[in-house]
Order: sequence, then C-alpha cells, then structure tokens
Amino acid sequence: MPGDGWMDIAPAPGPTADNVRRADSRHPLEFFRGRDFGGRYIFSLAADSGCRDLPEPPKLNGIKVGLERRGADHARLVLTLLDREHFDIFRALCDHLLAATSGLPHGANAAGLRQVLRRLGEWHDMLRRRRDGLLSVPERIGLTGELLFLRDVILPRLTPAEAAAAWRGGHRDEQDFAVGPWQFEVKTQLSTADQRLIIASEAQLDTAGSRLLLCHQGVAASPPGCQAFTLNGLVAELATIFFAAGPSAGDLFDLALEAWGYSRQDEYNQPTWVLTDRRLFEVREDFPRIVPAMLPAGVQRVSYEVLLRDCQPFAVDIAQTLDSVFA
Repeated sequence: MPGDGWMDIAPAPGPTADNVRRADSRHPLEFFRGRDFGGRYIFSLAADSGCRDLPEPPKLNGIKVGLERRGADHARLVLTLLDREHFDIFRALCDHLLAATSGLPHGANAAGLRQVLRRLGEWHDMLRRRRDGLLSVPERIGLTGELLFLRDVILPRLTPAEAAAAWRGGHRDEQDFAVGPWQFEVKTQLSTADQRLIIASEAQLDTAGSRLLLCHQGVAASPPGCQAFTLNGLVAELATIFFAAGPSAGDLFDLALEAWGYSRQDEYNQPTWVLTDRRLFEVREDFPRIVPAMLPAGVQRVSYEVLLRDCQPFAVDIAQTLDSVFA
C-alpha cells in the first residue's frame, strides 16, 4: 500500500518500544504513526500532564485501543491495527482524529487526548449502529418528533396519501414537511434539554420562494399510559392508518421510514414518551438565523444553534395559523 504512511516504517527492534514517526509535523499535536515489535501498525498520542480522570477507551472490532499510564497524570493512547483487512477503516479513523483535533492550540496534547477518546466513542457508536441498524438517540427523538407532527397536525387535515407525500424529512429535504407554499421544520428535544435549537445548515431556515413555520416540541420520559408512546408504537399506529387508506399511501409512508433508516427494533420499545409542549414560530426576515445570502463565497454547510427564547417574538397561534395553511 504505497504512501499509506506506515509501510516504509520498519517493525520495532524489540518488544519494549515502538518504532514511530511524527504523523504530521504541521499538526498542533504530537501524533505518531509507527509499528510495534510484531510489525502491526500503530497510531499514538501522549501527554505528560492533565490526564487525570480520562474516559475509558471503547472497544473497536479489529483495532485495539490501549491507554497506557506512566504516573497519575501521564497517559499514552495507542491504536493498534489487529487485522490488516481493516486497514482502510484504520487509516480513515486516524485521518479523522487528525482532522478533528487540528484546531487545538499547539502542544495541547491532554485536551487532544480527551477529544480523541470522545471521538473514538462516537466512532464506536457509529460502527455499532451500522452493524445493528440502530438509530442514535438524537435520531430516534428527531424521528419521533416528525411522526408526532405527522399524526397530530398533518393527518387530520390531509388525506393519508397527501400527508405521506408531504412528509419530506426522511428524504433529507431541507425542511421536514411541505404543504403547498408552506414548509414546516420540526425540532424536537427532551423537555430537560437546553432550550436551544440545532440548525443543520444555512438552507434549513431559508424562506426563499416559500413561507416557513418552525415547530418546537418537547418530550419527556413517562410511565406507560393513555397519552404515552414509543417509537415503535407510533410507527405501528401510523402504519395502520396509511395502509388502510390504500397501497399508495402505505408505500409512501414505508419509503419515508426507510429513508430515515428506521426498521423495527426491540430497542425502540423504550423509553416511553409523552409530548410536553408544542410551539409554532413563523420564520420571517428578522428571525435569528443564517441564510445562504449571508455567507461569503466558498463557505457552505454551516450548522449553528438558536436560543429558543429569542424565537418568542415570532410565536404564532397554532390553531389559527394551521387553519390558514390548510384553508
């Protein structure tokens, strides 16, 4: 594998040390590529101080994640490729860690170690979801919120076929629902979470050519009850409605779920949720947001956060507004 960064490094001469080379001399942290005594590829980062209470390293298939201690405040993190068949994943992971820490101050190895361990945990979760087909917890809450909005707001006002066609979130459109000239963006979060909205891109709150309503919903864990629901339960409830309306509506609903990455899993039977809050805001010119026209040439895919309290001046009456949208 010419140019892979490891091939021209010789195996370590003995079992007590590794043969390593600085991964990138321009990088602010001292990452090293190398090979151990057995010839296995390694990738490492060490810090001489600031390493108390580091999180435990995750377990990755085909890659050993070792955290070596030399005193209470010193640590060295070593990734070892155990199976050459996983080299592409190993290289991609190392490149990802280099990129993720490139903005840290020069020599901030301890902060880098913490960030790398967090990233490795995220990488572990991503690979597990890919293997198990599971949505992450934020994805489950997001899908649950869209299904609630579909059930409570869209379905009572449109035919099932029209409602299924209006649901665009699963297809990764910029907004979650489209009804004529109106667009709905649905943001759902735990009622205990920080009251801020995560906006995925500069286009998500762009009103060019349409009118946009932002719906904020809060959910909370709850014992089972008449108002409580699970993700699997919501899907089953809605599937009954859509398929009863005919194969066209049922197929559109299934396609949207598939695009979301949903397949029924026992893990989605918990937790049980209740809807605690639903508010509607109209996105107008002075709404707190970033839109494409604000960005300099070459800048795109900007994500940002909006404080919910700063949306309050744009709150609208839900019933009156929906009557206007669906008139």
